[in-house]
Amino acid sequence: MDFCQDESCGKCTPCRVGTKRMLQIVENICKGKGKIEDIALLESLAATIKDTALCGLGQTAPNPVLSTIRYFIDEYKAHIIDKKCPAGVCADLFESPCQNACPVEMEVPAYIALVRAGRIDDAYRILKQTNPFPSVCGRVCGHPCQGKCRRGQLDESLAIKNIKRFITDYATPPKVEKLPVTRSEKIAVVGAGPAGMTAALEMKKRGYAVTVFEALPEAGGMLRWGIPEYRLPREILAREIKDIVDTGVELKTNVKIGKDMTFADLEKAYDAIYIGMGAQKSMPLGLANEEAGDVMGAVEFLRTLSLGKSVTVGRSVAVIGGGNSAIDAARAAIRLGAASVKILYRRERKDMPALEAEIKAAEEEGVAIDYLVAPVEIQVKEGKVKGLKLTRMRLGAFDSSGRRRPVAIEGSEFELAVDTLIPAIGQQAELNLIAAPGIGMTKNTITVNRDFSTSHPKVWAGGDVVTGPAMVIDAIAAGQKAAAAMDLALRTAKGEKPWKAVEEKIDIPFEVDEDTVEQPQAKIPELAPEERRRDFKEVELGFDLETAMMEARRCIRCDVKLEQ
Repeated sequence: MDFCQDESCGKCTPCRVGTKRMLQIVENICKGKGKIEDIALLESLAATIKDTALCGLGQTAPNPVLSTIRYFIDEYKAHIIDKKCPAGVCADLFESPCQNACPVEMEVPAYIALVRAGRIDDAYRILKQTNPFPSVCGRVCGHPCQGKCRRGQLDESLAIKNIKRFITDYATPPKVEKLPVTRSEKIAVVGAGPAGMTAALEMKKRGYAVTVFEALPEAGGMLRWGIPEYRLPREILAREIKDIVDTGVELKTNVKIGKDMTFADLEKAYDAIYIGMGAQKSMPLGLANEEAGDVMGAVEFLRTLSLGKSVTVGRSVAVIGGGNSAIDAARAAIRLGAASVKILYRRERKDMPALEAEIKAAEEEGVAIDYLVAPVEIQVKEGKVKGLKLTRMRLGAFDSSGRRRPVAIEGSEFELAVDTLIPAIGQQAELNLIAAPGIGMTKNTITVNRDFSTSHPKVWAGGDVVTGPAMVIDAIAAGQKAAAAMDLALRTAKGEKPWKAVEEKIDIPFEVDEDTVEQPQAKIPELAPEERRRDFKEVELGFDLETAMMEARRCIRCDVKLEQ
């Protein structure tokens, strides 16, 4: 729009004035000063300019705006309603790209500056202000913050995730105090995963009595039952869940809603309900013989292992899929003694949703990955799987995921001997247990409004049950946002003012090196691959103090705004 407005000759009013006005509106949106009515105004102005401008410049000038409104309306809404730029390019809307990329907007430059200054305890307090699971995120987060780190434009981005882990390993945890109940409303949370426990904590902070219902013996959701100990030790997760429970949140385990307690009972007993149950059921392959012996979904396989039950695998294990669950299942099978573990993926390596570091770790431990192959038949003998019939794939046109759709190559079928088959093509929630009128659902998810409310007046939902499988930090963000919306709705119904948080003020030092020297990212030490295969000990060993402070010094403090 800036180019089109600048190129306008000024002869006709629609182009001369209209493009200038459209540019002003778009600039205001990028500065966080937009209004939701601006979208309709842009469309109206665009239509008028296209119909009345004298030349091709004016007649086509509005097209880019119309195209972006049509295909990227969520970007407009994010800038206008949330005052957030998802792409991290509108500098007026964020302090730093790393903080903007974090779904909970953790103050990354602040805690890194505190590590640099040696104030590790203060850094931990900064972490806890925005994230109730910093130790967990320091180990298993997908760290979108690192992908936006401006230091990466010079050499390599900061090891933000590993610095976060160092803080939680070395600092003295902030003291947890029981929070008083100051509200009359009672809150129920279904699911004790990161989304549910975060929502429970946020509602507890606001003065509500909160009860969390969990179907399994312990809280943690997919963090507890879906991630093996070599990535996330149980005591680390248990410590952060205890911090939440110690605030006064009531946790009831071994209570399955829809079985041990009906959803109607929840509606009668509680004033508001948050559904945060995760996607804890594997999606089927859709092939015959999938119920045969030695065929088990990745989620069920990992959960059985985490429950401490006996799990045996054959000598030859095949895992179907390319996500983190597939990688975890394959690496777990190696540790259980499988002689051969192979991941079969229907696309190319660059299309795998699993973290690249996890893929490399699996390969180092002996997991083989075959790309552009897909199963077409499960072969069974005497009720147990004995092999797979597979077909080679080629990549066709792009699909809705932005990746090229795999297409079977005719006549390329081949067979693979398999003793154990682990499908890991996706996860879904057990929505059949939530039988309540007024809760909109698709086949695998709950439908929510922008504020995480459902069409049921008492029910909000968030996390994997809404989005499908996502990162732990996304689930935490969903719990925080849903709790804020739930609290606002309850207060508004009583004519009360919105709740305001009172946060501890921590002085953040500002120190940068005068000369920035190119230096690679510090690498986290790990157990040797041959050691990893023996047991489920944690693979990553963490930074020591010297390494963490050295890495923190690489931060260029792009959050600091210099006065003109």
